[in-house]
Amino acid sequence: MSVESTSAGQGAGVLLVEDAPEGRAHVRLLTLNRPERRNALSPDLVRALTDAVEQAGKDAGVRAIVITGAGDKAFCAGGDLGAPSGDGFLAMHEDRGAFVDLLRALRFSTKPTVACVNGLALGGGFGLALACDLAVASVDAELGTPEVKRGLFPMMIARLIYETLPRRAANELVLLGEKVQGARAKELGVVNDVVDKGAVRARALDMASALAALSPAALSLGRRAMMRQLDMPFDVALPYLRDQLTLNLQTEDAAEGVGAFLQKREPTFTGR
Repeated sequence: MSVESTSAGQGAGVLLVEDAPEGRAHVRLLTLNRPERRNALSPDLVRALTDAVEQAGKDAGVRAIVITGAGDKAFCAGGDLGAPSGDGFLAMHEDRGAFVDLLRALRFSTKPTVACVNGLALGGGFGLALACDLAVASVDAELGTPEVKRGLFPMMIARLIYETLPRRAANELVLLGEKVQGARAKELGVVNDVVDKGAVRARALDMASALAALSPAALSLGRRAMMRQLDMPFDVALPYLRDQLTLNLQTEDAAEGVGAFLQKREPTFTGR
C-alpha cells in the first residue's frame, strides 16, 4: 500500500508512506518526496516526517521503519533555505524547533529505524541519517556538513555528530565543511554498510526485515533504555538497566524466545 502523508492538511505529497514494500512484512517505508529540491527539509516535510514516525510507533503492525529520499541523487540535502518560513523572527525560531521534535521522535521511537542513504546527505539530512539506528549508503553517497562554508554552523545536529564520530573526524566535518563517502563513511561509523547504487534500497529493507523478525517488545524496551541511559551517571544507569531487564523478562516475547531456544525451533514473537 502506498499513500501520501500530509501534515495538518498541508504539504500534501512531500512524504510518501508505504507499508510492507516488496513483500517485507511489518516494515514501513517513509520517502522524502521533494526530488526537485534534493529532498530538502521544508517545514511541511519536517512536520509530516515527525507525524509519520510517531504514527508508526503507535501501529502494532509496524516493527521497523526505513527512511529514504525520492529520486537517485539525494537522500536529503539538508534544510531548505529557500522554503517559506514563519512570519517574523520568533516564528522562524519555532519552525526550527520542529526539527528538534523530529530528532526526538526518532530517538525515542518505539520502533527501530534504518536510513537508506541513496545520495547526498548534507546538513540536516546528515543529521537525519545519524538519528536513525542503522544506516546503509550507496557507494556514491556523500555525507557531511558543508554549511560552515556558507557562514552557518551545524548546531542542531552537532550532538549527533559528536556522539557518532571520533572527535577529530567530527571536527574535520563541522569545522572544515568536509564530506565523507564510501569506505571512509563506513570506517567512521557514519553508516553500517556501503553498497552499489542499485542495491541500496534492497539492503536497507533487508536490514529492516531482520529487525522486524525480532521481538518487538525487546527492541522497544531495549532501544529506549539504551537512549535514556546515555545521559545517566554510571551508578544511576546500572540499577536503571537492571529494572529494565526485569521488565523485559516479564514479557511474553521473552518467554517465547527462551522456550523456542530450548525446543530448538524458531520463535514467534507477538510484541507482548
